[in-house]
Amino acid sequence: MEKFPSSRNNILERASVPKVEVEPEFVEFAPQEFIDNPLEYFEREGKNVKSGEIKYDEAGIVREDPTAVKDLPTWRNAVGAEIKTVGRRVNTAKGAVGESGDPFHEYKILERLARLGLPAAKPIAKAEQAGMHVIVMERIPGVRWSERDSLRLKESGYSDDDIAALMTEAEHKMSELEARFDEAGVIRGWKLKDMVFEVDVPNKKILSIVPTDWERTKILEKE
Repeated sequence: MEKFPSSRNNILERASVPKVEVEPEFVEFAPQEFIDNPLEYFEREGKNVKSGEIKYDEAGIVREDPTAVKDLPTWRNAVGAEIKTVGRRVNTAKGAVGESGDPFHEYKILERLARLGLPAAKPIAKAEQAGMHVIVMERIPGVRWSERDSLRLKESGYSDDDIAALMTEAEHKMSELEARFDEAGVIRGWKLKDMVFEVDVPNKKILSIVPTDWERTKILEKE
């Protein structure tokens, strides 16, 4: 579904009017503030997922930007159903996004993964405003790599060997996922730092891992 704010008389103002597309199942969840001004909503309401400084390459192109991915507020519909959201301000010069020339490359990857039944965040909305692009995805339940200290494994009685065994299990599950994605023609880098983990801390088990960060991903079309 597309929603557009009312048109402006001034050409420059019209150029900055956002174009927002929300997936049909999430239309009733999308806040009006996001529809009206997605960039402002992203910057004002979002909280950075990562810490650190913006990094540039030798050509001055942004390669790492901890302000580009933010946890957004929980979206709710009229009957109180909820969906937790995360947003990304697209770096159009980075990875497969830059190579494809499509600012919504990552969003389309998520749509394809949903059709293939592969584990990934659900795509929720995409927006274009004043030459900038934002995508909104489901926040995957679990613990990000950057949040792993919050598990307090040592305080839960884990030994160094227990922690090493948990890491080995996570790497094994990641290898299994890589094989599934490769079989489907979805090619990406595989690193634990790009995963979200569901951990059974008392029983010292990794229940599941789900990959994130799809901007460098490529799809191989099968014959």
